[in-house]
Amino acid sequence: DTMSVHHLPSGDVEIGVHIADVTHFVALNSALDREARARGTTFYLVDRRFDMLPSLLSSNLCSLHGQTDRLAVSVIWTLSSDLETIKLTWYGRTIIHNVAAMTYEQAANILEGRAPEK
Repeated sequence: DTMSVHHLPSGDVEIGVHIADVTHFVALNSALDREARARGTTFYLVDRRFDMLPSLLSSNLCSLHGQTDRLAVSVIWTLSSDLETIKLTWYGRTIIHNVAAMTYEQAANILEGRAPEK
């Protein structure tokens, strides 16, 4: 997952949430698709993880690494300058250029006005 924020010339703010588009690499109803649907998600234990998709996809081609263009499915909201009103919502397939890879904690720090690293 990744997010984007753009301040528009109008004063509005555009916020996007982008998820890797695995459908480009996984054919509908293929053996890989059926196995991924059966698994449902990647889950993590203390000492290991169980990926929904093979590591070539989950850790490389479909991973939103920093400084890399990637296919994504995105939702983008245009909000009023006071962030109180959603003026427009757009859903679609995109190509994103992720500026930096960071943890959820780092992203939360930025959203709360703190430096990314504690």
